[in-house]
This record gives sequence, structure tokens and C-alpha cells, in this order.
Amino acid sequence: MQSDDTEFVVRLFAEAVPEIAAGIVEIKAIGRLPGVRSKLALYSRDPKVDSVGVCVGTRGFRIKNVIDQLHGERIDLFRWDESPEKLIASALQPAQIERVVFHPERHVAEVIVKESQVSLALGRRGTNRELASRLTGWIIHVVSMNPPNESDDGIWL
Repeated sequence: MQSDDTEFVVRLFAEAVPEIAAGIVEIKAIGRLPGVRSKLALYSRDPKVDSVGVCVGTRGFRIKNVIDQLHGERIDLFRWDESPEKLIASALQPAQIERVVFHPERHVAEVIVKESQVSLALGRRGTNRELASRLTGWIIHVVSMNPPNESDDGIWL
């Protein structure tokens, strides 16, 4: 279920991007901190249509119109993936994710990154991690990488 502030972004994109209005491209998930940043996971029903490309538009014209209406709010776009591991890794871009360990009983995803990627994964004041959590529905903990433990049953990306 989307809140009013995320629904507003969806409506702006539907107005700016005919492929969204026509149902060819779908916003599958959104995480938003109003006035700061939004992250959108996009899916194309037509393999010939690049979901991110059509939302950006020629020379960024389409996304610039949305950003202008949101008074400069930053917007990150990426392709939707059914795999929770890949979705979390995409949602945390530009950070490079090494591994995701899921704890389904607590609905927690522990994201392991190299030390040099921790600040990128977290983002300024934790916004990148927070938006990725909102978008994916998982509580995300970012952890600096330790040498792999062979007995661990985590998922390597």
C-alpha cells in the first residue's frame, strides 16, 4: 500500500511518462523521504521497452520535469527484480554489495559490504539504507565485510 506522498510521485511519473500511463511500464515499488529523495523500482511489460530509459527520457527531459515539480528532490531509478537479493542490491546502489544474509523470522536482511562501501550503502544520514528498506519491505542492516565463514548459509551475489 502506498502512502499519499508516494502516490503523488507515481501520479507525476504517470503524467510525464506515457508508457506508465499506458501500463507498459509499472512502478513496482517506491521508497520516499519527501523533499529529500525517492527510489523507484521499475518494471517493463514489454521487453523492447527500457523502463528506466523511458522514465529518464531524451536528455533527461521527463525525469527533470518530475524533479522540478518536486522542488529538486533527488530520484533514483532502477529495474525491478523478483529476487529479494538482487532487489536489495539494486536499491542500495551506488554501493557494491558483497552478500545478503536473510533472517526471515525477523524480516531482516543483513547486507555485507566492503569497508569502503559502508558509507555509500548507508547514504547521508542513513537515507540510502532507509529508502531501500521502505522500498523492499525488509529491515536492512549494513555490515562491514569480514572474511567469509564457510558454515554460513548466506547468499553471495
